[in-house]
Amino acid sequence: MSSPRDGSTVSVSWTMKHLDRDLETRTVKFILGDGNAEGVVPGIELALKKMKKAETATVNVTSPYAYGHVGDAGLAVPGGADLVYLLTLEDFQQAKYKYEMSDTEKVEFAEKAKEMGTGYFRDGKYELALRKYESITEYLEPEGDDMDDDMSDSDDEDKDKESEKTEEKKTKSPEQEEKMKQLRIAGYSNQALCHLKLQDGMNALKACESTLSLDPKNIKALFRRGQAAEISEDWEDAIEYFKEVLEVDSKNTLAGNRIKFCRNKLNSYKASQKKRYANMFERTNFKDPVATKDTNKLKPDFSDDDEEEEAGDTNEDEATKPTEMEV
Repeated sequence: MSSPRDGSTVSVSWTMKHLDRDLETRTVKFILGDGNAEGVVPGIELALKKMKKAETATVNVTSPYAYGHVGDAGLAVPGGADLVYLLTLEDFQQAKYKYEMSDTEKVEFAEKAKEMGTGYFRDGKYELALRKYESITEYLEPEGDDMDDDMSDSDDEDKDKESEKTEEKKTKSPEQEEKMKQLRIAGYSNQALCHLKLQDGMNALKACESTLSLDPKNIKALFRRGQAAEISEDWEDAIEYFKEVLEVDSKNTLAGNRIKFCRNKLNSYKASQKKRYANMFERTNFKDPVATKDTNKLKPDFSDDDEEEEAGDTNEDEATKPTEMEV
């Protein structure tokens, strides 16, 4: 009997305790991986992935996987509290792996993920929104470009089903191809937006580049690429990226304003660097050495005459003696 995985719809019930107090008794149905939206703590989701249908378990959830140092005033959970759950997995509907889905199912999955991601984004839950947008591009990635992490479970997959999927791929309509492409574009573009909200310029830039590989003139991706460079304080790159926005949309006043802003930042940076190095050289006070007149009249004679005489005076026995060394 299998356990539920991310994307599965689970029905669960629990009684939650802190020390000797019962703080919550609840029954809830949710999609595994999206428990945060339903007030399910991360520790419960991790436990459910190891449970079987109709199984009941006592789950000890430490503070970082429960309500953290903040706690939950509504449930009277103090900050830093470790909790004990009597958890029952009543039922679940197993989620399909990517390779088990038809193209139609993948599109339906992606559209639902996009809708949920948008909801999370509006609520300011940017990390949850990001996960949903990433699932869109993961599931719609053309076959061969990305392998599912759990492909090892497909050894016994029915060959007839594989043949049916291959046939469906061959008969995919241009409309469906375009729909999948647009969903991938939206997925990458919205990933960039989430990364910007999370102040992650590097990954925002990567998401923009992925968007532009599918749609080179996507105005949102072009603009967000400039914003990503701003977060990283790459002012010169940001200016060039915003210029590319104007090449596509010459009336884009936002891009024009960002160029002015980035130029001011770049000029300020250059001025500060110039001042910094000027102060550095001033502190070290480097000066060219002053030439001095050599008053030493007795200069050593480096001619070979004396050496030749000394060589001539050396006895043959002495010449063959080993060199003595004091250690």
